Amino acid sequence: MPAWLFAALLGTLGEARAEAGCTVEQARQIQIGAQIFNVEVAASVDARARGLSGRSALKQGSGLWFVFPAADTYGFWMHDMHFPIDLIWVGPELKVAGAISLQPCADQDCPVHYPPRRVTYVLEINAGTFAGKPGDPVAWRCAPDDRN
Repeated sequence: MPAWLFAALLGTLGEARAEAGCTVEQARQIQIGAQIFNVEVAASVDARARGLSGRSALKQGSGLWFVFPAADTYGFWMHDMHFPIDLIWVGPELKVAGAISLQPCADQDCPVHYPPRRVTYVLEINAGTFAGKPGDPVAWRCAPDDRN
């Protein structure tokens, strides 16, 4: 085997091992179909409760990736939100379970929105951005992809 081919193969295997050790809580990018979003992770109880509340905006191409300890029908509301979002529910098998566009609510009695089935992850991004559909595969990366 030529040395260059061996080096290329070894480099590829090294990258695969690095991603294999990449936990969902370390995600920096979420990919759904051809779309890639740079994300912050909300894995703690406090971070999930706070979500995007109180922020004035969300940078284009970015989002908040919620990681839950187990699959369930977690409710989301738009209390203290200042901009509309697309909310993408993701099941434990890493497939889109559903998506909804949400507007900020003006009062304390904000409606709670539930997924169509049990989910383990949720991605919040700017409204009108999501181009996927239920069943689309979802993946994460711990290092930014140079294509984005």
